[in-house]
Amino acid sequence: MTIHEILENEERQIFDRKSVMVDPKALAITVVAFANADGGRIVIGISDKTKRIEGVDYEIGRLNELLRVPFDFCEPTVKVNIERIPCMDDKGRENHVLVMDIEPSPQVHANQADEVYFRVGDKSKLLKFEDRLQLTYDKGERYFEDKIVVDAVIDDLDMEQVSEYVKKIGYTKAPIEFLK
Repeated sequence: MTIHEILENEERQIFDRKSVMVDPKALAITVVAFANADGGRIVIGISDKTKRIEGVDYEIGRLNELLRVPFDFCEPTVKVNIERIPCMDDKGRENHVLVMDIEPSPQVHANQADEVYFRVGDKSKLLKFEDRLQLTYDKGERYFEDKIVVDAVIDDLDMEQVSEYVKKIGYTKAPIEFLK
């Protein structure tokens, strides 16, 4: 990938640009959103609004903070592959932009504030409780069948279906025993 290819890309479902001055907490939102969705690529060192090339080489302290984001600001840690792409910055200096490639994760990731984000188009969407719960089901971290149904009683079950089920699985005791 070249700096020209990066500049030609528009922000979308799997691509985002961030300034080297991005707040680490804000970067964590995008990292988490990509990991929870289809994965994606974040290029750091290019202003996302103006596409101005800032680079990262002259902001070492800031760069070090941003490199720690997947570890320190994401729960659990998000696996990120890092690449440096050479470029000329807006001041005419040789520089690099940082590319973070994030694979879609089989886990649900949250930021430090325990907020879960999901990438939708070119935005990172904060998930409400029900959407977050659905994501845990979708990723196999929880099973719908494990959800407790408040106020459920044995009479709510169709004992005829339970009886058919226990026959199919070869259970030899009474269906009511199976449910205990």
